[in-house]
Amino acid sequence: MRFCLLGTLRLACEDREIRLGGARQRAVLALLLLRRGRTVSVDELAETVWDGSPPPTARTQISICVAQLRKLFREAGVDDEVIVTSHPGYRLDTDGHGFDLVDFLSLVGQASALAGSGRSAEAADAYRRAFALWRGPALDGLTGYALEQEACWLEEQRLTALDDHAELRLALGRHQELTAELAALVREHPLRERTRHSLMLAQYRSGRRADALETFRTGHQLSVDELGLEPGTALRELHNAVLCEDPAIAAPPTVPEPVATVAPAVAVAPGGTVVPAGTVAPAVTAATGAPAVTLVPVTAEEPADRPESSPADSPGEAPAPADRRPAPPVTASLAPSDLPPNIPSFTGRAAETEILDALLDGRPDGEPPRVALVTGVAGIGKTALAVHWSHRAAASFPDGCLHVDLGSAPAAPGEVLGRLLRSLGAPGDRLPDDEASRISLYRRLLRGRRVLVVLDDASSFSQVAPLLPANGGCCVVVTSRESMEELVLRHGAVRVPLGVLDRADSTALLDRIVTGGRTAAAPAQTARLAELCDGLPLALCIAAARLATRPHWTVRRLADRLADEHRRLDELSLGGSRVRASFELSHGCLSPSLASVYRRLSLLDVPDVPAWAVAALLDCPVETAEQYLDELTDAHLLEVSGPDATGQYRYRFQSLLRLYARERAQEDPDRPAAEAARDRALHSWLTVAEAAHRREYGGDHSVVHGPAPRPHVDRDLLDDLLTRPLDWFDSERHCLVAAVTQSARLGLAALAWDLASSTVGFCEIRSNTDDWRRLCEEGLAASRAAGDRQGEGVMLGELGAALLYRGESEASVRLLEEADGVLRAGGEVYGAALNACKLAVVVRQRGDAGTARTLLDGALPALRAAGDLSAQAHALNNLAQIALDAGDPEEAVRLGREAVALARGLGATRGAAQAFHRLGRALLAAGRLPEAEEALTEAAGIVRAKHDRLGMAYVLLALAEARLRAGRADRADEDLSAALALAEETGSTVLLDRLHLLRVEREEARTPGAELPQEA
Repeated sequence: MRFCLLGTLRLACEDREIRLGGARQRAVLALLLLRRGRTVSVDELAETVWDGSPPPTARTQISICVAQLRKLFREAGVDDEVIVTSHPGYRLDTDGHGFDLVDFLSLVGQASALAGSGRSAEAADAYRRAFALWRGPALDGLTGYALEQEACWLEEQRLTALDDHAELRLALGRHQELTAELAALVREHPLRERTRHSLMLAQYRSGRRADALETFRTGHQLSVDELGLEPGTALRELHNAVLCEDPAIAAPPTVPEPVATVAPAVAVAPGGTVVPAGTVAPAVTAATGAPAVTLVPVTAEEPADRPESSPADSPGEAPAPADRRPAPPVTASLAPSDLPPNIPSFTGRAAETEILDALLDGRPDGEPPRVALVTGVAGIGKTALAVHWSHRAAASFPDGCLHVDLGSAPAAPGEVLGRLLRSLGAPGDRLPDDEASRISLYRRLLRGRRVLVVLDDASSFSQVAPLLPANGGCCVVVTSRESMEELVLRHGAVRVPLGVLDRADSTALLDRIVTGGRTAAAPAQTARLAELCDGLPLALCIAAARLATRPHWTVRRLADRLADEHRRLDELSLGGSRVRASFELSHGCLSPSLASVYRRLSLLDVPDVPAWAVAALLDCPVETAEQYLDELTDAHLLEVSGPDATGQYRYRFQSLLRLYARERAQEDPDRPAAEAARDRALHSWLTVAEAAHRREYGGDHSVVHGPAPRPHVDRDLLDDLLTRPLDWFDSERHCLVAAVTQSARLGLAALAWDLASSTVGFCEIRSNTDDWRRLCEEGLAASRAAGDRQGEGVMLGELGAALLYRGESEASVRLLEEADGVLRAGGEVYGAALNACKLAVVVRQRGDAGTARTLLDGALPALRAAGDLSAQAHALNNLAQIALDAGDPEEAVRLGREAVALARGLGATRGAAQAFHRLGRALLAAGRLPEAEEALTEAAGIVRAKHDRLGMAYVLLALAEARLRAGRADRADEDLSAALALAEETGSTVLLDRLHLLRVEREEARTPGAELPQEA
């Protein structure tokens, strides 16, 4: 026999049609066919036959219908039992019989496999043969909700195959012959976007650009009027491409379609049984959740002379020819597929894809569905990842893939449910009116099935919750700019946060879109372009599209255009500034107060900010600032990192988002208040930097301050931040440099030079001469521009010290002497004394010990008058070194002890460590080795507690020398190795030279007869 339901329900035996009975008998046979191979209960048959209202005699009448069908089969000459009694109902056994639905699914699956392997002509022939099986609307003439629903599913399969076939023919260049067919199909199904997409493309490629645009306009109006939704992403992008005549949608070369002979497929039942085409294999529609049919295409490459009695012609495993492997299986089922087209330029996201892949692990149907929440800022590629992964994982969801764009035109959940129900095959005119009933029907239809549901661009949990299936066989991927904590807490959603692409993936994305080897020919400029696009996929795609459509542009040209921050967002445009528009979506969701915080944050030219600086910006408690920052992070407008060395979390903009925020800041209705907030935040860095300096130096020592205001910072907060002042500096270094630079640019000269002066001591400790120099240069430029002579003198002196540290002694002397003149002329006695101490060091190193001694002796009275214990100890240390250089170690010891006595009043500061170190050196030169080791051990304890790597290297060098002289060579070697490692880590060339010299002397001392060095 042959069963046919792709049209009116028909039954034939050896080309002779068997007349079926009345509507009830036909309904019973139709449902048994649709549930082929599975038991259908008597109750379900009754519900279907009487459309939900069976009479009391329904069970008896169903038995009569089954008996009549069995009689028809016997009269047709079929001896086998086709309808089997199987508690609690009946099962239709179609083994050995033909079924048009199975043949259709087989051919469509084979066509898909052939198309995937590049055999387009054979695929097109398979599609044509599949469509020839349809004789009209499926189940035509049968009524009732359940069967009408099944008919909708069957029609959806036909339309999906028609769309696949159309796309295949478009790829073959057959657009001319397709236009009329697609136009008729669109008239029949005006809301089917995929078909409209193919029609637009065929019209455009046929030279009918205006018709293509009109097709979009008509569809747009229908979508808005009928569904309350904007057209989907794919249709909108094609519309834009038609408008700008994008070369990417140009017609491919026409490929002739030779006649291709496609051998019948075989169907593989869930148990592994192979059934020849034209027979009924155990399978089920997506409306039931029964196992799907797996189709194995058999191509014309099979041996033509295979005997008719070959095992492949009978049920069982078909042997594959020895010279080729079987073609890959293709799963086919009566399943919807609403996914947008895959993303051809998709790049990267390996880690995120791996997280999503974990969702494919099956769950029992009684468990809740697996849910993933893909989050990130607009333009980060949330939809691209969801769509790409969904196509990749579609084979794991044989009952269908649903996709809803919730963001294009937000609709009530009931409206969205209506759209999903129609996709699931429910007739639009039979849908329940109330939302609760639609939710119930939606979850009932999904029960027992494996369906992927993609909810794209969701704005809230309340929008998503009604659309979640209730069974573990389903999987849901939600994309949103929101954090949706309720989705995580209530439904166990796995968060998949998306950040920007790294440099490798960014350049790879550009390479995939810009053809012709242009990016590969300019790797440096391509990397620069990727950096200017901030690794944001949307920005990268727009930049790549600009290059792709402008073949005369070089990569450098576009990168140069983007380098101008004032134009960058304008340049990243393609039919409108889409980067700016995407950011507007996120900004528009902020409350007015949060939007104001976002704008004002962008006014700070710092790489990142801690909460305490934001509290100063907003003039609010730190706890309130943290709440604002967390909300902006949840909205993906800020990134968070940390905690840093002080335990603080730090917040930063992506560069393009900062540019957008600054644009919005220009529109701030209260610009003076915004600028005052910015200045208050910049001054707060001075408050904390000054406190850090005091704690590191034991007081307000060795630094000159100006009149810049210091906003109040809570004492407890300062205690938390400055437990280790050097840790705070390490965490804040980049912000300190940026704050000085911005202050200088804004004309806040007093702040610029004072903040620099409070910071350079930390740069010296960390051997960070680049930042030291830049801080001083910025402060000096600001002071000179403002005519601030005090600041100019202080910055000249600090810059001279930085150059001395870098080994540029001649330039250092010039600056220090110039500083001396400016400070003395301005009556800055204390500042001049500090500058004299710096000048004394450089002139001593240049061999003028007398002038150095004079400068130090002259500075000490002013330093004593100022009560600066640290600077006094520093001056005495230098005088001790002069005595050592002169060969008077005892005088050096005396001066060293005086310096240590002063430094003890500072506490465990770096100044104290320097005093103990200098005393230890003097004692070492005097041959008083135990006392020298004791002093150096005191110094080591201080620098170790401060994590002062450079200071520790100097102390270890001195200890190594002391222990060598004491005959403790093994311990000295340990000290020397540790000192060398620290010196290499800090990059101190002076110290490295001294260590290498001592190592050479140490090796020579190991030679028999050699003497140990007497002095360092």
